[in-house]
Amino acid sequence: MNKIFKISIISLVLTYSIYASAQDQTSWDNEPAQDQAPPPPPAEEQPLVTTTDDQPADATPYAQSLHEEPGKAYHSVGMRLRWIFVPKWMISMFGVDIQGRNLGKPLVSNLGIGAEYTYRKDNFDITAAIWWAGLDWDGDISFKQKSEPPQSWEVVSSNLSALLFTADFIWSTPIRDWVAITYGVGVGFGIGIGELHRDEATVASGGLDRCPGPNTGDSGCVTPGEFDVVYDKIKVVPWINFLVGARFKPHEHMAIYVDGGFGVGFQMGIRGGYIF
Repeated sequence: MNKIFKISIISLVLTYSIYASAQDQTSWDNEPAQDQAPPPPPAEEQPLVTTTDDQPADATPYAQSLHEEPGKAYHSVGMRLRWIFVPKWMISMFGVDIQGRNLGKPLVSNLGIGAEYTYRKDNFDITAAIWWAGLDWDGDISFKQKSEPPQSWEVVSSNLSALLFTADFIWSTPIRDWVAITYGVGVGFGIGIGELHRDEATVASGGLDRCPGPNTGDSGCVTPGEFDVVYDKIKVVPWINFLVGARFKPHEHMAIYVDGGFGVGFQMGIRGGYIF
């Protein structure tokens, strides 16, 4: 009997020990770790960024202000400044001999300045301009055909200029929103201002000096000839030029063009306008 009682007591003690140990383990598992950092909060949901042809998703506000929308018309008004020059070889290539005491290099060199308005849409410009350009040269220049004898030299001076009415048709290929390659053509006409003065030249001077008059003892000053002839009725000057250059847009309301070309002589210039 005593043996049975002892076994019962031992069984109860073991059972209670196992139960108490299980309860302690459960409590430990449910208690948060003191040294473990709490989990980070869920990340905020980022808005979905979409792109369109009109506005890149990564464009800065400045870049967006320079971007031009397809199909939208832009207008600008501004000024132009151009250097117009004619080198000697350009005249000589047409079979003309040229000489002078103080020939310029280039032979003819003048500036043009004026105002312009530009209509722009889809990388195409139409620019209407009213501007003045000099067409004169310094001093006297002597001309004759290469096949003509020395008695054929003629001395010509000019104080011509022109008030020009032109239209430029310019295409552009963008490299970035702020820079593009430009190319096109300009056409128009000018109202001539000033005169040309033409005389026969003396052979004794090698064709450099004007004849004092007809039949004055020099073989270059005999009649028939042109003596003291003034051309003051050059009322219309045709204008055409082919242009290539670059367009810069440093600000949403500003465009600057740097270009050069060939037509009535060679040309290099800069023009700019306010975009509205």
